[in-house]
Amino acid sequence: MKDNLYLYPNMVKVRKERMTQAELALQIGISQQEVSRYESGEVRAPISYLTDLANVCEVSVDYILGRGAAKSDLSKDEAHIVEMYSALNDNNKIRAQERISALLDMQNSSDKN
Repeated sequence: MKDNLYLYPNMVKVRKERMTQAELALQIGISQQEVSRYESGEVRAPISYLTDLANVCEVSVDYILGRGAAKSDLSKDEAHIVEMYSALNDNNKIRAQERISALLDMQNSSDKN
C-alpha cells in the first residue's frame, strides 16, 4: 500500500463490512479494478468516489476520513426532515419552527389528559 491511504483511514473497512469490491463497483458505476486501485493506494481516490462509497455504505464522508462516527444518530426519517429543513429559505425555516412548536404544544396538552 502506498502512503496516501492515511488520508482515508476507514475507506477499506467501510466497504469490507458491507460488500465486495465488485459489488461496490457495480453499484456506483465503476470497474472493480478502479476500486482496487483506490483501496491499494495506487491511485488517490477522488472525492466523488468517497461520497459514492459513503452513500452506498450509509456512513459519513467524515467517518471515511477518520473524523467522525460511522453513522449519524438520526434515523432515516429524521435525516430526511433535516435535509428538507436545510433546503428551506430563512422565512420558511421560521414557519417550520413555529409549526413544530405548535405540534409539540398540542402533543404535550394531550399527554396531560
